[in-house]
Amino acid sequence: MTRDLRRQLGLVAVMAVVAGDMMGSGIFYTPQELAPIALTTWHIYLFWGLCGTITLCGILTVGQLGAGMPRSGADYHIIREGFGGMAGFVKLWQNVWVSGPGSVAAVAILFGKFCSDLMVGSVALSPVGWGILAIVTFTVINLFGVEWGGRTQIILTAIKIVALLSLVVGSLLLVEATPAKTVETATAAGDGIWGLFRLIGLGIGAVLFTYDGWVDIMHAAGEVKNPRKNLPLGLTLGLGLIIVIYLLTNYAYLRIVPLEEMATNESLAAVVVAEKTFGVAGGKFIILLMMFSIFGALGGLVMTFPRLLFAAGTQYKQKGQKGILNGLFRLLSKVTPKTQVPAGAIWVSCFTSIVALFFFQSFSRIVNFFVVPNHLFNILLVAAVFRFVRRSGGEKYKSFGYPLVPIIYIVTIAGFLISALIYRPTDTLIGVALTATGIPVYLWLKRRSG
Repeated sequence: MTRDLRRQLGLVAVMAVVAGDMMGSGIFYTPQELAPIALTTWHIYLFWGLCGTITLCGILTVGQLGAGMPRSGADYHIIREGFGGMAGFVKLWQNVWVSGPGSVAAVAILFGKFCSDLMVGSVALSPVGWGILAIVTFTVINLFGVEWGGRTQIILTAIKIVALLSLVVGSLLLVEATPAKTVETATAAGDGIWGLFRLIGLGIGAVLFTYDGWVDIMHAAGEVKNPRKNLPLGLTLGLGLIIVIYLLTNYAYLRIVPLEEMATNESLAAVVVAEKTFGVAGGKFIILLMMFSIFGALGGLVMTFPRLLFAAGTQYKQKGQKGILNGLFRLLSKVTPKTQVPAGAIWVSCFTSIVALFFFQSFSRIVNFFVVPNHLFNILLVAAVFRFVRRSGGEKYKSFGYPLVPIIYIVTIAGFLISALIYRPTDTLIGVALTATGIPVYLWLKRRSG
Protein backbone atom coordinates (compact mmCIF):
# COMPACT_ATOMS: atom_id res chain seq x y z
CA MET A 1 0.00 0.00 0.00
CA THR A 2 1.07 3.62 -0.43
CA ARG A 3 1.71 3.96 3.32
CA ASP A 4 4.92 1.97 2.79
CA LEU A 5 6.51 5.11 1.31
CA ARG A 6 7.72 7.78 3.73
CA ARG A 7 6.67 11.43 3.49
CA GLN A 8 10.05 13.16 3.06
CA LEU A 9 9.42 15.86 0.41
CA GLY A 10 8.93 19.34 1.87
CA LEU A 11 7.62 22.52 0.22
CA VAL A 12 10.99 23.48 -1.30
CA ALA A 13 11.42 20.00 -2.78
CA VAL A 14 7.91 20.13 -4.30
CA MET A 15 8.66 23.54 -5.84
CA ALA A 16 12.01 22.26 -7.14
CA VAL A 17 10.42 19.24 -8.82
CA VAL A 18 7.63 21.35 -10.37
CA ALA A 19 9.97 24.11 -11.60
CA GLY A 20 12.73 21.69 -12.57
CA ASP A 21 10.46 19.47 -14.65
CA MET A 22 9.01 22.47 -16.51
CA MET A 23 12.27 24.29 -17.12
CA GLY A 24 14.10 22.14 -19.64
CA SER A 25 15.13 23.17 -23.14
CA GLY A 26 12.01 25.17 -24.04
CA ILE A 27 13.17 28.58 -22.82
CA PHE A 28 16.21 28.32 -25.12
CA TYR A 29 14.57 26.96 -28.29
CA THR A 30 10.96 28.21 -28.21
CA PRO A 31 11.66 31.98 -28.61
CA GLN A 32 13.24 31.20 -32.00
CA GLU A 33 10.16 29.21 -33.06
CA LEU A 34 7.81 31.90 -31.76
CA ALA A 35 9.48 34.92 -33.41
CA PRO A 36 8.14 34.21 -36.96
CA ILE A 37 4.63 33.82 -35.54
CA ALA A 38 4.49 37.04 -33.50
CA LEU A 39 3.76 40.30 -35.32
CA THR A 40 4.88 42.66 -32.57
CA THR A 41 7.03 42.33 -29.47
CA TRP A 42 4.10 42.43 -27.07
CA HIS A 43 2.69 39.30 -28.71
CA ILE A 44 5.67 37.37 -27.28
CA TYR A 45 4.75 38.34 -23.73
CA LEU A 46 1.07 37.65 -24.49
CA PHE A 47 1.82 34.07 -25.63
CA TRP A 48 4.06 33.22 -22.67
CA GLY A 49 1.65 34.84 -20.22
CA LEU A 50 -1.39 33.10 -21.71
CA CYS A 51 0.25 29.68 -21.56
CA GLY A 52 1.26 30.35 -17.96
CA THR A 53 -2.33 31.28 -17.15
CA ILE A 54 -3.70 28.15 -18.87
CA THR A 55 -1.25 26.02 -16.90
CA LEU A 56 -2.25 27.82 -13.71
CA CYS A 57 -5.87 26.82 -14.37
CA GLY A 58 -4.80 23.18 -14.41
CA ILE A 59 -2.55 23.55 -11.37
CA LEU A 60 -5.16 25.28 -9.20
CA THR A 61 -7.65 22.51 -9.93
CA VAL A 62 -5.32 19.51 -9.66
CA GLY A 63 -3.49 20.88 -6.62
CA GLN A 64 -6.77 21.05 -4.71
CA LEU A 65 -7.73 17.55 -5.82
CA GLY A 66 -4.34 16.22 -4.77
CA ALA A 67 -4.62 17.89 -1.37
CA GLY A 68 -7.81 15.90 -0.81
CA MET A 69 -6.24 12.64 -2.04
CA PRO A 70 -2.50 12.78 -1.23
CA ARG A 71 -1.43 9.28 -2.28
CA SER A 72 1.34 7.93 -4.49
CA GLY A 73 0.00 8.07 -8.02
CA ALA A 74 -2.61 10.61 -6.92
CA ASP A 75 -3.43 11.49 -10.53
CA TYR A 76 -4.34 7.84 -11.18
CA HIS A 77 -6.53 7.62 -8.06
CA ILE A 78 -8.31 10.86 -8.96
CA ILE A 79 -9.13 9.66 -12.49
CA ARG A 80 -10.16 6.21 -11.21
CA GLU A 81 -12.55 7.60 -8.59
CA GLY A 82 -13.81 10.25 -10.97
CA PHE A 83 -14.42 8.17 -14.10
CA GLY A 84 -14.24 4.52 -13.03
CA GLY A 85 -11.83 1.60 -12.97
CA MET A 86 -11.31 1.35 -16.74
CA ALA A 87 -10.27 5.01 -17.10
CA GLY A 88 -7.92 4.63 -14.15
CA PHE A 89 -6.32 1.46 -15.51
CA VAL A 90 -5.85 2.88 -19.03
CA LYS A 91 -4.26 5.96 -17.42
CA LEU A 92 -1.72 3.70 -15.69
CA TRP A 93 -1.27 1.57 -18.80
CA GLN A 94 -0.40 4.54 -20.99
CA ASN A 95 1.97 5.86 -18.33
CA VAL A 96 3.76 2.50 -18.18
CA TRP A 97 4.15 2.14 -21.96
CA VAL A 98 3.66 5.60 -23.51
CA SER A 99 3.91 8.91 -21.64
CA GLY A 100 6.24 7.78 -18.85
CA PRO A 101 9.02 6.29 -20.99
CA GLY A 102 8.27 8.83 -23.75
CA SER A 103 8.79 11.82 -21.44
CA VAL A 104 12.03 10.43 -20.01
CA ALA A 105 13.36 9.41 -23.44
CA ALA A 106 12.54 12.81 -25.00
CA VAL A 107 14.53 14.72 -22.40
CA ALA A 108 17.32 12.13 -22.40
CA ILE A 109 17.86 12.37 -26.18
CA LEU A 110 18.17 16.16 -25.92
CA PHE A 111 20.75 15.83 -23.16
CA GLY A 112 22.54 13.14 -25.17
CA LYS A 113 22.73 15.39 -28.23
CA PHE A 114 24.41 18.15 -26.22
CA CYS A 115 26.89 15.72 -24.67
CA SER A 116 27.67 14.14 -28.01
CA ASP A 117 28.35 17.54 -29.63
CA LEU A 118 30.41 18.75 -26.67
CA MET A 119 32.52 15.60 -26.42
CA VAL A 120 33.01 15.04 -30.16
CA GLY A 121 36.53 13.74 -30.80
CA SER A 122 37.14 12.86 -27.15
CA VAL A 123 34.41 10.39 -26.16
CA ALA A 124 32.94 8.12 -28.84
CA LEU A 125 29.38 7.90 -27.50
CA SER A 126 26.19 8.58 -29.48
CA PRO A 127 23.35 10.82 -28.25
CA VAL A 128 21.37 7.66 -27.43
CA GLY A 129 24.34 6.33 -25.44
CA TRP A 130 24.67 9.55 -23.43
CA GLY A 131 20.90 9.54 -22.84
CA ILE A 132 21.01 6.00 -21.49
CA LEU A 133 23.92 6.92 -19.20
CA ALA A 134 21.95 9.87 -17.80
CA ILE A 135 18.84 7.73 -17.19
CA VAL A 136 20.87 5.06 -15.38
CA THR A 137 22.64 7.73 -13.28
CA PHE A 138 19.37 9.17 -11.96
CA THR A 139 17.97 5.68 -11.50
CA VAL A 140 20.85 4.82 -9.15
CA ILE A 141 20.45 8.14 -7.25
CA ASN A 142 16.76 7.47 -6.66
CA LEU A 143 17.42 3.96 -5.40
CA PHE A 144 19.14 5.58 -2.39
CA GLY A 145 15.81 7.14 -1.32
CA VAL A 146 13.31 9.83 -2.29
CA GLU A 147 15.12 12.30 -0.03
CA TRP A 148 18.24 11.89 -2.18
CA GLY A 149 16.17 12.44 -5.30
CA GLY A 150 14.53 15.51 -3.76
CA ARG A 151 17.88 17.01 -2.69
CA THR A 152 19.32 16.41 -6.15
CA GLN A 153 16.37 18.24 -7.72
CA ILE A 154 16.73 21.19 -5.34
CA ILE A 155 20.44 21.53 -6.21
CA LEU A 156 19.98 21.15 -10.00
CA THR A 157 16.97 23.49 -10.13
CA ALA A 158 18.75 26.12 -8.03
CA ILE A 159 21.85 25.98 -10.24
CA LYS A 160 19.98 26.42 -13.50
CA ILE A 161 17.71 29.19 -12.17
CA VAL A 162 20.66 31.14 -10.72
CA ALA A 163 22.65 30.66 -13.93
CA LEU A 164 19.77 31.79 -16.17
CA LEU A 165 19.06 34.83 -13.98
CA SER A 166 22.79 35.65 -14.06
CA LEU A 167 22.56 35.77 -17.85
CA VAL A 168 19.44 37.97 -17.68
CA VAL A 169 20.86 40.41 -15.12
CA GLY A 170 24.27 40.46 -16.80
CA SER A 171 22.74 41.33 -20.17
CA LEU A 172 20.69 44.15 -18.61
CA LEU A 173 23.74 45.67 -16.92
CA LEU A 174 26.50 45.07 -19.46
CA VAL A 175 24.88 45.32 -22.89
CA GLU A 176 23.08 48.25 -24.50
CA ALA A 177 19.67 47.55 -25.97
CA THR A 178 19.43 47.08 -29.75
CA PRO A 179 16.89 49.46 -31.36
CA ALA A 180 13.97 47.52 -32.78
CA LYS A 181 12.68 48.18 -36.29
CA THR A 182 9.03 48.83 -37.00
CA VAL A 183 7.15 45.63 -37.85
CA GLU A 184 4.31 45.77 -40.36
CA THR A 185 1.07 44.56 -38.74
CA ALA A 186 -1.54 45.59 -41.33
CA THR A 187 -2.05 42.02 -42.55
CA ALA A 188 -3.03 40.83 -39.11
CA ALA A 189 -5.36 43.76 -38.63
CA GLY A 190 -7.04 42.98 -41.94
CA ASP A 191 -7.75 39.43 -40.86
CA GLY A 192 -9.95 40.69 -38.04
CA ILE A 193 -10.99 38.59 -35.07
CA TRP A 194 -10.34 35.25 -36.84
CA GLY A 195 -6.83 36.34 -37.68
CA LEU A 196 -6.27 37.15 -34.01
CA PHE A 197 -7.61 33.73 -32.95
CA ARG A 198 -5.32 32.00 -35.45
CA LEU A 199 -2.36 34.03 -34.22
CA ILE A 200 -3.06 33.17 -30.58
CA GLY A 201 -3.60 29.50 -31.48
CA LEU A 202 -0.23 29.29 -33.23
CA GLY A 203 1.48 31.07 -30.35
CA ILE A 204 -0.04 28.80 -27.71
CA GLY A 205 0.88 25.74 -29.77
CA ALA A 206 4.53 26.85 -29.81
CA VAL A 207 4.79 27.81 -26.12
CA LEU A 208 2.52 25.41 -24.22
CA PHE A 209 4.99 22.51 -24.24
CA THR A 210 7.51 24.64 -22.28
CA TYR A 211 5.11 24.60 -19.30
CA ASP A 212 4.66 20.83 -19.45
CA GLY A 213 5.72 18.54 -16.58
CA TRP A 214 3.84 20.09 -13.65
CA VAL A 215 1.63 17.00 -13.22
CA ASP A 216 4.67 14.82 -12.43
CA ILE A 217 4.77 15.79 -8.74
CA MET A 218 1.31 14.21 -8.36
CA HIS A 219 2.93 10.80 -8.89
CA ALA A 220 4.88 11.35 -5.66
CA ALA A 221 2.03 12.90 -3.63
CA GLY A 222 2.25 10.01 -1.15
CA GLU A 223 5.76 11.16 -0.16
CA VAL A 224 4.99 14.88 0.33
CA LYS A 225 5.07 16.20 3.90
CA ASN A 226 1.88 17.99 5.00
CA PRO A 227 0.39 17.44 1.53
CA ARG A 228 -2.82 19.40 2.13
CA LYS A 229 -0.67 22.54 2.32
CA ASN A 230 2.56 21.74 0.49
CA LEU A 231 1.10 20.10 -2.63
CA PRO A 232 -1.17 22.93 -3.91
CA LEU A 233 1.17 25.63 -2.59
CA GLY A 234 4.29 24.00 -4.05
CA LEU A 235 2.58 23.57 -7.44
CA THR A 236 1.42 27.20 -7.52
CA LEU A 237 4.69 28.72 -6.31
CA GLY A 238 6.73 26.50 -8.64
CA LEU A 239 4.69 27.67 -11.63
CA GLY A 240 4.79 31.30 -10.47
CA LEU A 241 8.58 31.14 -10.30
CA ILE A 242 8.76 29.70 -13.82
CA ILE A 243 6.39 32.33 -15.29
CA VAL A 244 8.52 35.16 -13.86
CA ILE A 245 11.74 33.56 -15.15
CA TYR A 246 10.28 32.96 -18.62
CA LEU A 247 9.02 36.55 -18.98
CA LEU A 248 12.30 38.06 -17.69
CA THR A 249 14.35 35.87 -19.99
CA ASN A 250 12.26 36.81 -23.03
CA TYR A 251 12.68 40.49 -22.12
CA ALA A 252 16.46 40.02 -21.97
CA TYR A 253 16.45 38.23 -25.35
CA LEU A 254 14.28 40.83 -27.10
CA ARG A 255 16.24 43.73 -25.64
CA ILE A 256 19.38 42.59 -27.48
CA VAL A 257 17.93 40.51 -30.34
CA PRO A 258 14.83 42.36 -31.64
CA LEU A 259 11.89 40.35 -32.91
CA GLU A 260 12.57 40.77 -36.65
CA GLU A 261 16.21 39.74 -36.17
CA MET A 262 15.28 36.76 -33.97
CA ALA A 263 12.85 35.53 -36.65
CA THR A 264 15.59 35.36 -39.33
CA ASN A 265 18.73 34.63 -37.29
CA GLU A 266 19.96 31.03 -37.40
CA SER A 267 21.72 31.40 -34.03
CA LEU A 268 19.63 30.95 -30.89
CA ALA A 269 18.80 34.25 -29.18
CA ALA A 270 20.14 32.76 -25.92
CA VAL A 271 23.54 32.17 -27.52
CA VAL A 272 23.67 35.66 -29.06
CA VAL A 273 22.78 37.29 -25.73
CA ALA A 274 25.34 35.18 -23.85
CA GLU A 275 28.14 36.01 -26.30
CA LYS A 276 27.36 39.74 -26.26
CA THR A 277 27.24 39.69 -22.45
CA PHE A 278 30.20 37.46 -21.58
CA GLY A 279 32.18 37.27 -24.83
CA VAL A 280 33.40 34.01 -26.34
CA ALA A 281 32.96 32.26 -23.00
CA GLY A 282 29.28 33.20 -23.12
CA GLY A 283 28.56 30.68 -25.87
CA LYS A 284 30.08 27.87 -23.83
CA PHE A 285 28.24 29.14 -20.73
CA ILE A 286 24.84 28.95 -22.40
CA ILE A 287 25.53 25.46 -23.76
CA LEU A 288 26.43 24.25 -20.26
CA LEU A 289 23.33 25.99 -18.86
CA MET A 290 21.10 24.29 -21.43
CA MET A 291 22.67 20.94 -20.55
CA PHE A 292 22.08 21.58 -16.85
CA SER A 293 18.45 22.56 -17.49
CA ILE A 294 17.77 19.43 -19.49
CA PHE A 295 19.67 17.26 -17.00
CA GLY A 296 17.60 18.67 -14.12
CA ALA A 297 14.32 18.07 -15.96
CA LEU A 298 15.39 14.48 -16.60
CA GLY A 299 16.13 13.99 -12.90
CA GLY A 300 12.63 15.11 -11.94
CA LEU A 301 11.04 12.71 -14.42
CA VAL A 302 13.14 9.72 -13.33
CA MET A 303 12.20 10.51 -9.73
CA THR A 304 8.42 10.94 -10.14
CA PHE A 305 7.45 8.54 -12.92
CA PRO A 306 8.14 5.31 -10.93
CA ARG A 307 5.73 6.45 -8.20
CA LEU A 308 2.83 6.13 -10.63
CA LEU A 309 4.02 2.67 -11.61
CA PHE A 310 4.15 1.80 -7.91
CA ALA A 311 0.49 2.84 -7.61
CA ALA A 312 -0.31 0.48 -10.50
CA GLY A 313 1.47 -2.41 -8.81
CA THR A 314 -0.21 -1.95 -5.43
CA GLN A 315 -3.63 -1.59 -7.06
CA TYR A 316 -3.60 -4.53 -9.45
CA LYS A 317 -1.30 -7.23 -8.03
CA GLN A 318 -3.22 -10.32 -6.95
CA LYS A 319 -2.02 -12.64 -4.22
CA GLY A 320 -1.54 -16.25 -5.26
CA GLN A 321 -2.03 -15.45 -8.95
CA LYS A 322 0.60 -16.37 -11.54
CA GLY A 323 1.33 -15.05 -15.00
CA ILE A 324 3.53 -12.42 -16.65
CA LEU A 325 1.12 -9.51 -16.04
CA ASN A 326 0.66 -10.25 -12.34
CA GLY A 327 4.41 -10.75 -12.05
CA LEU A 328 4.87 -7.26 -13.50
CA PHE A 329 2.44 -5.76 -10.97
CA ARG A 330 4.22 -7.54 -8.10
CA LEU A 331 7.53 -6.13 -9.32
CA LEU A 332 6.08 -2.61 -9.56
CA SER A 333 4.80 -2.82 -5.97
CA LYS A 334 8.15 -3.94 -4.52
CA VAL A 335 9.51 -1.56 -1.83
CA THR A 336 13.03 -1.87 -0.43
CA PRO A 337 12.94 -2.15 3.40
CA LYS A 338 15.98 0.06 4.04
CA THR A 339 15.43 3.04 1.72
CA GLN A 340 11.61 2.74 1.44
CA VAL A 341 11.65 3.38 -2.31
CA PRO A 342 9.68 1.53 -5.02
CA ALA A 343 12.79 -0.16 -6.41
CA GLY A 344 10.91 -2.43 -8.81
CA ALA A 345 9.05 0.51 -10.37
CA ILE A 346 12.29 2.51 -10.61
CA TRP A 347 14.01 -0.28 -12.57
CA VAL A 348 10.98 -0.86 -14.84
CA SER A 349 10.89 2.88 -15.54
CA CYS A 350 14.58 2.77 -16.43
CA PHE A 351 14.09 -0.18 -18.80
CA THR A 352 11.00 1.13 -20.66
CA SER A 353 12.58 4.59 -21.08
CA ILE A 354 15.70 3.09 -22.62
CA VAL A 355 13.55 0.98 -24.99
CA ALA A 356 11.66 4.12 -26.13
CA LEU A 357 14.97 5.90 -26.64
CA PHE A 358 16.29 3.07 -28.81
CA PHE A 359 13.09 2.76 -30.85
CA PHE A 360 12.45 6.41 -31.78
CA GLN A 361 15.94 8.01 -31.47
CA SER A 362 14.47 11.45 -32.26
CA PHE A 363 13.13 14.16 -29.97
CA SER A 364 10.30 15.20 -32.30
CA ARG A 365 9.16 11.60 -32.90
CA ILE A 366 9.20 10.82 -29.17
CA VAL A 367 7.16 13.94 -28.34
CA ASN A 368 4.58 13.16 -31.03
CA PHE A 369 4.37 9.61 -29.63
CA PHE A 370 3.31 10.56 -26.10
CA VAL A 371 1.97 14.13 -26.07
CA VAL A 372 -1.66 13.41 -27.11
CA PRO A 373 -2.32 10.47 -24.71
CA ASN A 374 -0.54 12.38 -21.95
CA HIS A 375 -2.60 15.55 -22.30
CA LEU A 376 -5.80 13.60 -22.84
CA PHE A 377 -5.45 12.20 -19.33
CA ASN A 378 -4.49 15.65 -18.03
CA ILE A 379 -7.88 16.79 -19.32
CA LEU A 380 -9.59 13.91 -17.50
CA LEU A 381 -7.60 14.74 -14.37
CA VAL A 382 -8.85 18.32 -14.36
CA ALA A 383 -12.39 17.32 -15.42
CA ALA A 384 -12.63 14.95 -12.45
CA VAL A 385 -13.21 17.99 -10.22
CA PHE A 386 -16.79 18.21 -11.53
CA ARG A 387 -17.46 14.62 -10.41
CA PHE A 388 -15.89 15.15 -6.99
CA VAL A 389 -17.71 18.42 -6.27
CA ARG A 390 -21.10 16.79 -6.88
CA ARG A 391 -20.47 14.19 -4.19
CA SER A 392 -21.06 14.53 -0.48
CA GLY A 393 -18.37 16.73 1.05
CA GLY A 394 -17.24 17.80 -2.40
CA GLU A 395 -16.80 21.44 -1.40
CA LYS A 396 -13.22 20.72 -0.27
CA TYR A 397 -12.27 19.92 -3.89
CA LYS A 398 -13.42 23.28 -5.26
CA SER A 399 -10.46 25.38 -6.38
CA PHE A 400 -10.25 29.13 -6.89
CA GLY A 401 -12.43 30.19 -9.83
CA TYR A 402 -14.46 26.97 -10.04
CA PRO A 403 -16.03 26.09 -12.50
CA LEU A 404 -14.54 28.60 -14.99
CA VAL A 405 -10.89 27.80 -14.19
CA PRO A 406 -11.04 24.07 -15.04
CA ILE A 407 -13.20 24.76 -18.13
CA ILE A 408 -10.54 27.14 -19.53
CA TYR A 409 -7.89 24.45 -19.17
CA ILE A 410 -10.02 21.66 -20.68
CA VAL A 411 -11.14 23.65 -23.75
CA THR A 412 -7.65 24.98 -24.52
CA ILE A 413 -5.84 21.65 -24.21
CA ALA A 414 -8.57 19.87 -26.22
CA GLY A 415 -7.97 22.28 -29.10
CA PHE A 416 -4.24 21.63 -28.88
CA LEU A 417 -4.77 17.85 -29.08
CA ILE A 418 -7.03 18.11 -32.13
CA SER A 419 -4.36 20.08 -34.00
CA ALA A 420 -1.71 17.51 -33.03
CA LEU A 421 -3.82 14.68 -34.46
CA ILE A 422 -4.38 16.60 -37.71
CA TYR A 423 -0.83 17.79 -38.34
CA ARG A 424 1.30 14.99 -36.78
CA PRO A 425 -0.80 11.83 -37.21
CA THR A 426 1.71 8.96 -37.64
CA ASP A 427 3.68 8.83 -34.38
CA THR A 428 0.70 10.34 -32.52
CA LEU A 429 -1.50 7.41 -33.55
CA ILE A 430 1.17 4.92 -32.42
CA GLY A 431 0.89 6.38 -28.91
CA VAL A 432 -2.91 6.46 -29.05
CA ALA A 433 -3.10 2.85 -30.29
CA LEU A 434 -0.70 1.61 -27.61
CA THR A 435 -2.76 3.43 -24.98
CA ALA A 436 -5.96 1.83 -26.30
CA THR A 437 -4.55 -1.68 -25.79
CA GLY A 438 -5.11 -1.06 -22.09
CA ILE A 439 -8.87 -1.46 -22.58
CA PRO A 440 -8.88 -5.20 -23.47
CA VAL A 441 -6.20 -5.82 -20.83
CA TYR A 442 -8.43 -4.22 -18.18
CA LEU A 443 -11.47 -6.24 -19.30
CA TRP A 444 -9.40 -9.45 -19.15
CA LEU A 445 -8.16 -8.62 -15.63
CA LYS A 446 -11.67 -7.79 -14.49
CA ARG A 447 -13.03 -11.09 -15.83
CA ARG A 448 -10.19 -13.01 -14.20
CA SER A 449 -10.66 -11.41 -10.79
CA GLY A 450 -14.44 -11.47 -10.88
